[in-house]
Amino acid sequence: MQRTHIDGVPVFSADGPARTTASLVFGVGLRDETFATIEVTHLVEHLAMAALPRTHLRCTAVTDVDTTTFGATGRPEAVGAFLEGVCRALADLPTERLDVEVGVLQAESCSTPHATAAGLWAARFGLTGPGLVVAAGPGPEWLTEQTVRAHARRWFVRGNAALWVSGPVPPGLRLPLPPGPRPERPVPASRPQTGPVWTRAGRSGVGLLLTAGGAADPALTLGVEVLKERLRDTARLARGLSYCVDSLALDLSADRREVAVVVDARPGQEAEVAGLLWGACTSLADAGPSGAELAHAVDGFAEELDADERVVVESELADAAYCAVAGLPFRPVHDVLAAWRATGPERVAAALRATLPTAVLAVPEDCAYAGPGEPVVRRSVCAVQDRLPPGRTFRPSLLARLVSPGERVALVVGERELASRDPDGDVHAVPWERVEAALPGPDGRAVLVVGRDLCSVLVDDDRYGRGAVAAVRARVPADRWLPRPASRVDEPAEVALQAAVVPPADTVARL
Repeated sequence: MQRTHIDGVPVFSADGPARTTASLVFGVGLRDETFATIEVTHLVEHLAMAALPRTHLRCTAVTDVDTTTFGATGRPEAVGAFLEGVCRALADLPTERLDVEVGVLQAESCSTPHATAAGLWAARFGLTGPGLVVAAGPGPEWLTEQTVRAHARRWFVRGNAALWVSGPVPPGLRLPLPPGPRPERPVPASRPQTGPVWTRAGRSGVGLLLTAGGAADPALTLGVEVLKERLRDTARLARGLSYCVDSLALDLSADRREVAVVVDARPGQEAEVAGLLWGACTSLADAGPSGAELAHAVDGFAEELDADERVVVESELADAAYCAVAGLPFRPVHDVLAAWRATGPERVAAALRATLPTAVLAVPEDCAYAGPGEPVVRRSVCAVQDRLPPGRTFRPSLLARLVSPGERVALVVGERELASRDPDGDVHAVPWERVEAALPGPDGRAVLVVGRDLCSVLVDDDRYGRGAVAAVRARVPADRWLPRPASRVDEPAEVALQAAVVPPADTVARL
């Protein structure tokens, strides 16, 4: 691997075949948005790609949780033209195409491929950082040209970019990105937690989220590999309860890593799979893996490195570029393998044991599950209370409450918070200082108030009577009240708001 610079952008390259594969990586993704601006990074990506001339080049662009990547494979000069075109488009986005690309995003209607991990991140962080992946957001039609251009000016700059190239570096390559440093990326605050918890989050799959130090410690990574293998042996091979076991590592800083282990489950068997997942994790944390299990994991890693040299080289180049934009130390893959070989069962057990107080175990919302038992406590994914706070109370009409059990609800606009009681008696509260966004309906008679802690309250004058929306408007901070786009003006208030953010039972989420 060679490291050079072009126009201030670090370039990681390695020799390869005559055709060039290259990816321009930016350290910005879904975690760097807000609830109000969800999909803005994706929209910037679409606008940049739309500015390029028609081509037969194999090219693509991807917006992920923490990166946005533009890549191509082909003749070196064609790849070079693609990269330069992307940079020029990012420096001056074709925002005259904004409405068209918003329509494309609505048609694409992407959802996260790791819905269980998204639910885990939301349980940890609420509607901040990676927790935003769980939410649909208001929709790209709420994004303005000013918002899109400001996002591009902040994040799509030289200091926040890196390029990796496998094969010939395109001759005369230029990367004319706007100048600018890598923006500061704050580590989102976690919900307070003093020990392991379990929660209901999402609609399918079982997951376990663990907080650890940075990626430099091989013991936890090795332990997670053994954990996945044990789950394959039990949940899939022995009992036929699951098909896929996967893991995702998300580095929030050089010394903070979130590791999610996600397991699908046969319908109706989620509780059994959750028990197997938690039992396998605690068993490894207590006694550690066997020597045979460690050897199997290490041998599997070594086999991957021997399987396809080009794939390994490109994976390592991509990792170097990612570390450059994320501010993380880079470790060559063979150094990682050597560290695995030097790691014994005691270190693996200690690494897993250290993460258990941070553990979040998640099962689907409709799963019949009572939890693992002590010391794991139940925690609601959002801010549920057992009673309404004091304040001005609004209710549907008496006739509506008598006719429909679903209308036996209440809304309280208090001094400190907004709260609603659902027909089941659960109270969802949003403190005024924790309001993330207020989305008005098209006729002004309804507003969806979204809380940073995943509760949302739909306030509708047609349901609660005149004055409810006005009372909320007087309390919600002005900068949280989103200006409504011109589209969908003829939809009923509740339909429009539910389409903007689709909240299941107790979260503002589209999983």
